[in-house]
Amino acid sequence: MEPQATGRKAGPFIKHCPCSPGSVSCGYVNLNLQEGCPYDCSYCILQAYLEDKSRPAFYTNWDDMEAELRGFLAANREVRIGSGELSDSLAYEARRPTAARIADLFGALPEAVFEFKTKSDAVRALLRIARPPANIVVSWSLNPAALARGEERLAPSLARRLRALAAVQERGYKVGIHFDPLVLFPGWQGHYRELVRTLSRLVRPDRVAWWSLGALRFPPTLRPHILRREGSRLFWGELIEGDDGKFRYFTPLRLELFRFLRDELRARLSRELPLYLCMEPATVWHEVFPELPAQEGAINRYLYRSALAAEH
Repeated sequence: MEPQATGRKAGPFIKHCPCSPGSVSCGYVNLNLQEGCPYDCSYCILQAYLEDKSRPAFYTNWDDMEAELRGFLAANREVRIGSGELSDSLAYEARRPTAARIADLFGALPEAVFEFKTKSDAVRALLRIARPPANIVVSWSLNPAALARGEERLAPSLARRLRALAAVQERGYKVGIHFDPLVLFPGWQGHYRELVRTLSRLVRPDRVAWWSLGALRFPPTLRPHILRREGSRLFWGELIEGDDGKFRYFTPLRLELFRFLRDELRARLSRELPLYLCMEPATVWHEVFPELPAQEGAINRYLYRSALAAEH
């Protein structure tokens, strides 16, 4: 077991989700309650952000966090906020249980939508809550099993994640899906099509708060971490350094990815599925989702209202 640290967080708990220059923001807000992650995903940005991401740090001054949160919510409307930026939201539940406390806190703050974003299957505490708050979303980051086995080491298998998703959906929670990062690798269309088919048999569209599509992207500082991994498929598709300084697929390749997944999801689940793009410029938004204004306020409002409108 890796060592851990606990202590007071000196800086703010809340910050707007960082968005690449030139990309359209979705208006998401991060609530950082801890740092580090036990999973070993090849594309994880924490490898470049944190000195040692396998050594978690847990913040203890929750009273300060709650005061900051209440002040933030008093000054902002239609807030979508989550704890998955510097750590997986549920990965450390066995070591430091916080899910029930967070759900209880946000159950008393119904004007905000809170998201647990995870690759974990540690949902027992959430399943024990008698009446899940209407403003809680439990989201999973998913990739085809063939890709997850090689690129998402130490994380629960796709099958385990899907069982956890089915359980919280049945319990009455809103669910979210993040196809992020979408990766080009041999036979990608068939693998992603099969993943969508599997999800179409499991996910109820009326319980989906939101579903993101984000193509592989990373800053130069992450490149050496990926190159050290034998057998990684992340460099199978050709990448270039974009205007934001991040390595990305050419725009035509990203459009192919997004259109393929958009069409598969709409055909197999629902044409009303609340889809959105992560870290893309307005030009790409216009090509993929021309019906939705490529503006932060409009996107955030659309996703916020989608989360609260999904049936229980």
